[in-house]
Amino acid sequence: MTPRCQSVSANFLMGAGILPLALYIAWVAAFLITTVPGQPPRVPIIDPIGMVGLGMVVYLGSSIVAGLGIVWSWLLARAYPERRTRRALVLPVIVILVLVLPFVFP
Repeated sequence: MTPRCQSVSANFLMGAGILPLALYIAWVAAFLITTVPGQPPRVPIIDPIGMVGLGMVVYLGSSIVAGLGIVWSWLLARAYPERRTRRALVLPVIVILVLVLPFVFP
C-alpha cells in the first residue's frame, strides 16, 4: 500500500469513527430543540436511560475507530515527512477535539 493510500485510509477511518457520534448528537439536539412542554415529542427517542446507554456505546465505538485512525495518521506523518500536509495535521486535531468535547462541557 502506498503512503498516499494509507493516508487516505487513515483519514477515512477517522471520519467513519466520528460519523455515528455526530448523528447521535444531531438526534439528541433535534429532540431537545423540537420538544415543547405538554405536547408529545416530534422527534422519537427511546427512554432516557436507553438514550444514555446508546450515547455511551456510540462514544466508545467512535473513540475506538477514530482513535485507531488518529494513531495510524500520526505514525504515517512520522514515517513519511513528505506526507505532512496541513490537512493531514489538522484533521487529527479536529477529531481529538470532537472526542474531548463531551468532557469539557458536561
